[in-house]
Amino acid sequence: MWLMGGSSPKDRWASEGPQGRVLTFDVDFGAKGNSRKLASNGWSTPEDSETWSMGGRSQLSLPAPTVPAAYAMVLKLRPHTVEARLPAQRLAVVVNGLQIANFTVARRTVRACRIPWTLIAGSPAIDITFLTPDAARPADFGGSDDRRLLGIAFSQLHLYGDLHERDEADIFQNSDQPVPVDLDSIMIADQIPLQDLMLKFESLGQNCEFGLVQRQCKAEPLGLLRFSSTPLPKLLAALEAGFTGMGLPQTLQVEVSSNGREFMISDTRFGFLYHAFVNTGAMSVEDLHAREVRRVPFLIRKLLEDLDAGEKIFVFKGMGAMEEEEVFPLAMAIRRYGPNTLLFINLADATHKPGTVEVRAPGFLVGYVDRFAPTENAADFQLAQWVRICREAYRFRLATRRV
Repeated sequence: MWLMGGSSPKDRWASEGPQGRVLTFDVDFGAKGNSRKLASNGWSTPEDSETWSMGGRSQLSLPAPTVPAAYAMVLKLRPHTVEARLPAQRLAVVVNGLQIANFTVARRTVRACRIPWTLIAGSPAIDITFLTPDAARPADFGGSDDRRLLGIAFSQLHLYGDLHERDEADIFQNSDQPVPVDLDSIMIADQIPLQDLMLKFESLGQNCEFGLVQRQCKAEPLGLLRFSSTPLPKLLAALEAGFTGMGLPQTLQVEVSSNGREFMISDTRFGFLYHAFVNTGAMSVEDLHAREVRRVPFLIRKLLEDLDAGEKIFVFKGMGAMEEEEVFPLAMAIRRYGPNTLLFINLADATHKPGTVEVRAPGFLVGYVDRFAPTENAADFQLAQWVRICREAYRFRLATRRV
């Protein structure tokens, strides 16, 4: 399990976890942070919790790590936007002279990208340039006399090594590399009984759909987030904190569902809401609260153990179509615990057929269904498409382990 925040000394790399497997470097852009020592050109004076990029080009220089690995860079940021006249800003990321990412940022968000070792090897530093071609002056939009040319406000940058990619002989080095045909993996994935197949997966949300898919396939795994509402920003925050503070008596509240027929459990620590599967009147509020105070810490420990083990495929889907760049930080977050794979379920379109799976990066798969279950009927999901996706994702997972 990994740690964040104050555990990492500023301005130098830190080793964390078993045998120092996780290498991290953190940049804090707040007024009391370390970004000023690392910034060169194109930055405003740091504010309480963030620093604005300015002039369309901003640069940082970080010490280069010495351990060979692909490195993940996770950015917490928000754009300077003004309603319809400037609804979003583009952000390009250039590392040691090569552009590695191009994002569109419309709100406070988290974005992530991978830095291959070939860009770092032999370099004394990681020189990062952020390009913001849509930078604008607040004064030009009225209501302010601020003449600065503002791009993106950065609050944090986390850089860490993905050593699992090397350790597990991961064959997916980049998204345009075809996945080799492995006949043994195909046979195993096709022949595993459906109930057993579904136990290879664990839901991270955002809602109950995959948990109900597992139930339809007669698989009933214990899972902290299986029947929870887990919006992505809140899920990322929980993973970053290691779920610390969830499941305490003071952070669990029993509520009545909107239809008045069942109890719901509200987690005030991270803002999750999940089904208790207890009808109102079937149990007292006090007894249900006591049950959850016993149950939730156990499920947290189990999830953390599963993340450390890296044997399951973790599943996440939104309430509607989502941009892959929004979800990629989740794949990076769970790989900080262990050699995990995220299966992100998105809506099919003209170029992505229902029931198919594509590899986007080591540990990041995207599967497609033609529709999600409607809110008013959560059991009305596309079971056949889900099953095809899970078999294909499991085959990919087997392939990475057999190289």
